[in-house]
Amino acid sequence: MLILDRNETSCFNWSLVQKETFPNEYNNLNVREDFDLLFQDQIDQAKLKESFRSSSREPNQAVRKFLWKRILLPTDSSQAKLTMDKYTQKISVLFGKHLNLKAELPDFVDPDHLCFYYLNQSGKEAVFRLLNVLASVHPDITFAPLLAPLASLFLHYMTEQECFACLLSVIESNNKITQTDIHWITTNYVFRRFAQKYALNSYEYLLEGLYRETNDTETCFDVLDHWQSWIFEYLPFDYVLNIVDCFLLEGQKVLYRFGLAILDLFYKSSMGRSLGLKVNCMRDFCAKIPVPFDRMLKTAFGYRNMSRKDIDNVFQSEEKAIKKMRSNKSENARPEVDYKKKIYSAILGPFIKSHLIQDLEENHRKLSVLSLNQKSSCSSLSVGKGSSWTAPLKKLVNPSKKWYMNSQSGSTHSFHHHHHPQSHLNLPSFSVETIGSNILSPEQITAIWRWLPSRYQILELQLTYSTNIHGCRLMTLFDKIEFYQSTILVVKTTTNSIFGAFCSTPWSERIGTQRTFRPRFFGNGETFLFELAPKVEKYEWVGKTSKGETTNAQEMFMYADGDKLIVGGGCEKGVGLLINSDLIYGRSGMCETFNNQILGTEADFEIAVLEVLSFKSAEN
Repeated sequence: MLILDRNETSCFNWSLVQKETFPNEYNNLNVREDFDLLFQDQIDQAKLKESFRSSSREPNQAVRKFLWKRILLPTDSSQAKLTMDKYTQKISVLFGKHLNLKAELPDFVDPDHLCFYYLNQSGKEAVFRLLNVLASVHPDITFAPLLAPLASLFLHYMTEQECFACLLSVIESNNKITQTDIHWITTNYVFRRFAQKYALNSYEYLLEGLYRETNDTETCFDVLDHWQSWIFEYLPFDYVLNIVDCFLLEGQKVLYRFGLAILDLFYKSSMGRSLGLKVNCMRDFCAKIPVPFDRMLKTAFGYRNMSRKDIDNVFQSEEKAIKKMRSNKSENARPEVDYKKKIYSAILGPFIKSHLIQDLEENHRKLSVLSLNQKSSCSSLSVGKGSSWTAPLKKLVNPSKKWYMNSQSGSTHSFHHHHHPQSHLNLPSFSVETIGSNILSPEQITAIWRWLPSRYQILELQLTYSTNIHGCRLMTLFDKIEFYQSTILVVKTTTNSIFGAFCSTPWSERIGTQRTFRPRFFGNGETFLFELAPKVEKYEWVGKTSKGETTNAQEMFMYADGDKLIVGGGCEKGVGLLINSDLIYGRSGMCETFNNQILGTEADFEIAVLEVLSFKSAEN
């Protein structure tokens, strides 16, 4: 149980906070409320939630020394200590015993939107160290710009080691922050959907006002898509702290609520003014917000029927739409129109503006997804200079071309079908060296190519997932590959065995139509297992050679849940290939579906590298 020392003079970690710039009214300890809820063996979540939603806490309130640690860290202090010790060991390895090596920003951080608040130089260096250690522990994180401001806020009230333990807790929670490019993009579209539902007048006022001033639709959406920076970057320090209190307890849904509240309060404070809005209008409003936090709090939690389930449903719908569009070809895309003209019509015709704004968003979504495709094709996922919190949306788009204008042939703003010349069907029609595999040699790729169904042999392979690039987490793997029609899974073990599977059905079929997991095998008879080292062998579905009907046990092609991935099953025998959720360990055995031998040299194996290849022009 935590004990508050009443003799302490401050709740801040002054070794990392710049006292000279810190507001004087917060320099002394405020003990007006001891918050008994936090000092019980088990926190009463309902009561704490009610308290956070109805009142605010000062930055210098005594309870802040323990508040976030109590919410995030386990009650077992020994477990938290192990995590902190792990961090101490990590930084000594990465930055030297005396921490004299300079820390660079990891790729998942947005360098243009770092928020240090009142940290001094030592505090800023601690943030850099924390982010680098998190990158080494979680290489699967590709874009998580909220980690930087959270690290900075935590360091105002705790040690560097405690901050690391708290950040790990945030990362490993399923409903706190987004950790990939596509999830970050999805949050922006979810916010738009809720803005249309709960704050439609405010939403349209902002977009139309910005367009009158800028005459540029990209800028309009860019301002809107910075809604999370309204919270973490622009608001006063005490507002941010109280929002983070709610966020750490309740998760991402709180951020949507406060984003909507800011949008509504901006609209109400701007009523009666001219419609033209400057690009920095939201920044200026938040920095000098004329509304007390208690009113913002009441507004944020006044939106009805906005449960976590509702948010999850919208998120999953938007994520699915983006992933689908990510793999669409140009002939499936909507015809291009002059969207600049359409948004101008929306300003002149308010009675139809909602539908036109939705059209604009749909085209903007296509631009976003195309940019994401271009980014994912690069070997590095870094966020370079000049990026922004919407960098995944348009980082690689030619800024001289407007997304709403008709594109000529060759424009980067259209989906194109890749045509490949017909060649001998047993040989790839592309340069196998360009795939970028760290496992397969050109000869091994050619061997797989000969085994594929003929309709795939006119297509082009691409590296879609690699543990060397994307980290070792099954959910990240599915995030990258699940909507490709067919994929090739390749494993290299620590004993240099190479084997895998051709999976002829999208892995998204593990999810039902209601976005719920269905524990069942799926797939078809085109699926097969193969070995490439130490021997070369293909194991086809037994149904291709059987003279009679196959049994259910012989039609167990593919299976996946949160713990494992399986190719090949059976009732009496084992599984053909099983990969654990950590993508580090696996198992192979004889199975009834493929009647295969054990893949590789050992039934239980350790993975050195795992890769997934997909087809660039396969139907989706």
